[in-house]
Amino acid sequence: MPWTVEYEPERALVIVASTGEMRDEDASAQTAEVVCFLKQNHSTTVLVDYSDAVSEVALPSLYWLPDYASILGAPWNIRVAVVLPRTRYRLESFQFLELVCKNAGYTVRLFEAKAAAEAWLAETLAPREPASQAVPA
Repeated sequence: MPWTVEYEPERALVIVASTGEMRDEDASAQTAEVVCFLKQNHSTTVLVDYSDAVSEVALPSLYWLPDYASILGAPWNIRVAVVLPRTRYRLESFQFLELVCKNAGYTVRLFEAKAAAEAWLAETLAPREPASQAVPA
C-alpha cells in the first residue's frame, strides 16, 4: 500500500497520508516513522489522512500500537487527528484504535473531514493569551 509520512515545519505537523489497503505491517511502520519525526522535530501534532485508505489491520495489532509507540518513545502530550476513510468499510477498527489510544493516555480523535481535523490540531498550535491573574486589593 502506498503511504507517506512527512513533517511540515510551517505547522509543526507530522502528516501521514495513505491510499489503498493498509495492513498490520503498514500500521507498525507508520507508527515508527511518526514517532521518529515527532522526536526529531520536537512536535506534538499528527494528522493521519486515511480518507482514501481501506483498513485491513487486525484488531490485536491495533491494540498493541499505543504500547509500540510508547516503546519507541512517543511523547505523551501528542494530539493525533485521524481522517476516516470515505468508504465505511471496517469503520469500527478506527473507533477501536481511538479507544485503545485514549486508554493508553494518548489524545486521538476521529474526523469525517480533513478540514475539521486540521482545525482541531491548529487549536494546539495557536498562541494562547496568558491567564489574567487576580491582584489582591
